Amino acid sequence: MKKIAILCMLLPLFAANSYADDHMSSGQGNGAFSTLFVATNDVDRYIASVTANPALFKAIGAQAAGYCETVSGQDYSGQLMMWNAFPSATAALMGSEKYNPAKAPKVMASQRDFKYGATWAPLKPFPRLDPGYERAMRIKVSPANLPALIASISKLEKEVQDSGHDTFMNGLFAAIGGGKQEAGTLYLKSVTADAKTHGAVIDDYLSGAAWGNTYQEAMALVDEVVNDQFEVCTQFYTAE
Repeated sequence: MKKIAILCMLLPLFAANSYADDHMSSGQGNGAFSTLFVATNDVDRYIASVTANPALFKAIGAQAAGYCETVSGQDYSGQLMMWNAFPSATAALMGSEKYNPAKAPKVMASQRDFKYGATWAPLKPFPRLDPGYERAMRIKVSPANLPALIASISKLEKEVQDSGHDTFMNGLFAAIGGGKQEAGTLYLKSVTADAKTHGAVIDDYLSGAAWGNTYQEAMALVDEVVNDQFEVCTQFYTAE
């Protein structure tokens, strides 16, 4: 997810959901992420409590950790996604076994309402872990169109970068064990350094940028946009 998302990675994986099986069979990512979705009334106070416990991230074997605060299109007030980056899906699942969010330290638990957790398999690699200002979309894509979508968003990434938006990146993720909240959808993230640089990409598109054709080609492969949000993401932990 610095590489995420969020920032972010696919080994052969098996899921109970056949939709997930179909999508992950085409994966070419690297590593994996685990996430916890929470609600908090005081983001700064909660993040301060979390970052004061680096031993927790070391204990679960995370290579990096951070959070994404939803700043537009929130599902609920105080929406946060806490993320951990791992070298593999195996490491992510084993790390999740070492931490039960329902048994968090009282100081931490009292500051947030835990919603759900998920492990994420990247279907496209990020060039680097560099979280920032991110458009986060849940989308539905037919398995037959997935390889073409991955190719299109990879092509789009390069074209946008070549047009002068060098911090731009695309990521695509499939959730494993994400419950009804994530079932049947993929997580598409478009990342830039900050709101100004993200706005510049959008303005470029609206002004008729040549890469707009590639964006339209990619979106034509999407059957449905289920959710569309903006997040501000930060990395606060890096393994020694």
